[in-house]
Amino acid sequence: MRRSVSIILGVALVATAISGGLLLLSFSRSTREVLAESRHSAGAEFHLTVILPDDTDEFYRSLVRGGQDEALLHGAALELLYFGSIRGEPGLLLRQARWMHTDGVLVYLPEHNSFTREIADLMRAGIPVITLVNDNPLSGRTAHLGFDAEGIARELVRLMVDSATDEPHTWGVLISADGSGNPGWQGQRMEAVIRAMLAPKSNIRLLPTRVVEAGYFPGEQEAAHLLRDHSQLTGIVVAVPQTLGGVVQVLIDQNRLGDIAVVGIDFGSGVEDALARGLLNGTVLRHPEQVGATGVRTLMEAVKGGRVPEYSDLDYSAVDQRSVVGLR
Repeated sequence: MRRSVSIILGVALVATAISGGLLLLSFSRSTREVLAESRHSAGAEFHLTVILPDDTDEFYRSLVRGGQDEALLHGAALELLYFGSIRGEPGLLLRQARWMHTDGVLVYLPEHNSFTREIADLMRAGIPVITLVNDNPLSGRTAHLGFDAEGIARELVRLMVDSATDEPHTWGVLISADGSGNPGWQGQRMEAVIRAMLAPKSNIRLLPTRVVEAGYFPGEQEAAHLLRDHSQLTGIVVAVPQTLGGVVQVLIDQNRLGDIAVVGIDFGSGVEDALARGLLNGTVLRHPEQVGATGVRTLMEAVKGGRVPEYSDLDYSAVDQRSVVGLR
């Protein structure tokens, strides 16, 4: 009996140590980002905290560049905190921002209605919070900047049908997952629009929807499964941000790019080149630098005591084989 209790206690201590170590690693990574930014922020009048999911994805890197340019115009310094896949890590960073007595927080939540208590604590401390893309109105946050998911879905359908012939087509549908691997709120809205708009098109058959986490490698893996499972596949609609690059790479690897029609969201590895070469139907560009600039501008208005709209839509635009030339 004593031996069993000792084993259980030992396992619990090891698990606690591992969990604590991972959180400490996350904190250390975030602290390094803050210190790196602080070297460029001497004399700044305002200090804003920006919390993002990833420091390697090009979308977030561009978002940061736009935010930094806007911050310079306002005499503000950005403190960048990033979270990974550790459960609860965004909450730790939100608490960290409160301990640091930041002037305001711009946060890209991992999913809708997450970390209500941490955001509410910041608001009670008099620190404005602006949420990006994923919202949490229950938290009492200051404002939300988001994309019109249904509008993006309509653009995806337009890109699909613009180049479609009257021949039968079979399309795979990828939508975004939430943190538990279930269909995300925005993903479900986009799927409903896509299926409703294409229902009258008797020559277009949509396969059962696949739920995918956002990112290059999940897109790569799911595209490979689609190609393996459906030899009659003629198109893929990637209604998942930051995932199109992985899908394109699989089609390149299997010599199917150009044979299979593809539409998606954002640029990514190989996407812009594939569009310019006429091998991709189109993508919906979310203009990440504008997202960062708008987020910082809105947060600064709130920090200075100005009134900001509770909800604001962020800009996006459809890019096809013709219009991509003007972006190069």
